[in-house]
Amino acid sequence: MSDFITFASLLRIATKYEMPVIRSRIFEVVREAYPEPLKGLAPPKLLGETVFSGQIPHPNEVLKFFVQQNLSSALPMAYYMAARRGVDSLMGEHLPPSARLSPEILRVAIKGLIALREMELNETHCLIFGPKDPLCSAPACSLLIPTGPAAVMASQKVFDHIAGPSQLGTRVLQVPEFYVHRGSYFQCVDPGICGNCVAKWESGHAELRKKVWAALPNVFGLKG
Repeated sequence: MSDFITFASLLRIATKYEMPVIRSRIFEVVREAYPEPLKGLAPPKLLGETVFSGQIPHPNEVLKFFVQQNLSSALPMAYYMAARRGVDSLMGEHLPPSARLSPEILRVAIKGLIALREMELNETHCLIFGPKDPLCSAPACSLLIPTGPAAVMASQKVFDHIAGPSQLGTRVLQVPEFYVHRGSYFQCVDPGICGNCVAKWESGHAELRKKVWAALPNVFGLKG
């Protein structure tokens, strides 16, 4: 895709001078980078502003432009891409004028971020600390006795790794890294947890991503 400034200029011109064919082609590119959330489908790899060539625009700039152009199908993901970086990225004093959001857009983005963060924390807590059925039967797994101190410490470590601190926004649509690189091999975030437990978490988080992806329009107040 072209750089963001060129892209925005083309779309403005196509809209102003009523060029439906050109505008439609531009929309096709937008839909590939900012697909509309659909129930039951997994979210795509997060493209967003990274599809633009040259200097990558701040997600706030893209969001502002999409709102101005009323690109409704792309707005749920555009709001997410802006909100996921946290409050400081949405309204920090360091932002250039082009990335400063209007009070109304900012209100929607922050409200959506809070809702996503709450969903992320609640669902991740249920996934990591919830009942294990069936219970892990691997002899050396830390979660073999789920209420034991080793299991609690291991689960907390995984939870913190996946959910992350609130000031970083939300990572709820990202595929979590249950394994980290240790030199020449990969190891679970907590080495005492077996592969069976990790596989259950991977499957559970995939369902969470589907759920959040389908909920994005409502989270940002874009559908009734």
